[in-house]
Amino acid sequence: MKVLVEDISPVKKRLMIEVPSQDVDREMDAVYRELGGKVSIDGFRKGKIPKTVLESRYKDYVLGEVVSKLIEHSYPKVIREKDLSPVATPQIDVKAGIEEGQAFSYTATVEVKPPVQVEGYISMELKREAVAVAEDEVEKAMEILRERNAYYNEVDRPAQEKDLALVDFEGFIDGKPIKNGKASDFYTVIGSKRLVPDLENALVGMKKGEDKEVKALFSKEYGYKELADKEAIFKLKLKTVKERALPALDNEFAKDLKLDNITQLRDKVKEGIEQQKKTHERERLKKKILEKLLSKNSFDTPPALVTAYLQSMISQTMDNVKKGIIKAEDGADITPEKLKEKYAKVAETRAKEEMVLDAIARQENITVAEEELNVKIKEMASQRYQNFDSFRKQLIEEGADSVLMAGMREEKIFDFIIAKARIQESGGKSQEAE
Repeated sequence: MKVLVEDISPVKKRLMIEVPSQDVDREMDAVYRELGGKVSIDGFRKGKIPKTVLESRYKDYVLGEVVSKLIEHSYPKVIREKDLSPVATPQIDVKAGIEEGQAFSYTATVEVKPPVQVEGYISMELKREAVAVAEDEVEKAMEILRERNAYYNEVDRPAQEKDLALVDFEGFIDGKPIKNGKASDFYTVIGSKRLVPDLENALVGMKKGEDKEVKALFSKEYGYKELADKEAIFKLKLKTVKERALPALDNEFAKDLKLDNITQLRDKVKEGIEQQKKTHERERLKKKILEKLLSKNSFDTPPALVTAYLQSMISQTMDNVKKGIIKAEDGADITPEKLKEKYAKVAETRAKEEMVLDAIARQENITVAEEELNVKIKEMASQRYQNFDSFRKQLIEEGADSVLMAGMREEKIFDFIIAKARIQESGGKSQEAE
């Protein structure tokens, strides 16, 4: 196979590829054989149809298939042989046709990561903050834990804010029932805004077993347009009132959480806070490392790689808006056009970070072995109470195994840089590079 590489720019290459005639003939014979075993033609048995008959009917189809297969087989091979790192799908150009007994030529224009020789990652000067957990942080976390484990006791008094109410209701507009406007045994915490405000406010002061007819106005921004800005009449019945209570911070509470005693629970909470702080400090350190690397190393960035990051960020943001995770005060600020302006620089930085880390991995031969990946998958499967083999198969089918491996390699790169760094610990202690 003949290959000529033309440098259009440091991040763009044009590959002129010529596939030899013997490969063309071999692929063409294979496609005709496969076709002959599938099609039915009167007067011939499947698999016994002469090639000349197939050519007369399916030549254009076969030539198209052969072109696709030759490109599919030759392009990745060229990329490996020339040690290129494509960041996008190539633009393929087939100027001449394809004929049996003749070589087949095409060009592939593709954006690639340029060769990057990274400097400054050995003996990097870094400052690492000490991780400590204060007693008041533990107490605050314990209170949050109590809140999460709150329970409700039935009470014989009028309902009030934060009570759990069990209700029946049915709504009408102009005397006609509202579609999906009826519910029985519906639980709501008063003040949680699960019901329209007028209906929820009406619960305050009601007693168990009490019935009430309530006027309720739907807001102009109500989710169902057919109800927005309309007034309805609701028949409301309060069936149960329950008061919120918090568990005591004692040994019984710890046992409910599968621990031996309250001391063990506090230690567990403290350990969790400490781990969170260590994770936060590592992320801060990683960010500082990347800042230093990008300030010391300059290189061209493939536009396609930047675009991929940009589109991913825009898509994720728009998806979060649809899910209500992100709420814009001004909806006009969250449009693809506005987000493109907002994230353009961030996308370019992310692309450069990927490239500089990838270059370090190549320079230092940092890889993730299949055994390491399987250990991580086993850990994840165990956390999810799933079978290892089926979970691994699922990851591979979804393409998530390569994402997981890339993340693991990135962490190994940071481990390498930190291990070789000159680290100043907060408090004055210095840790020399290896």
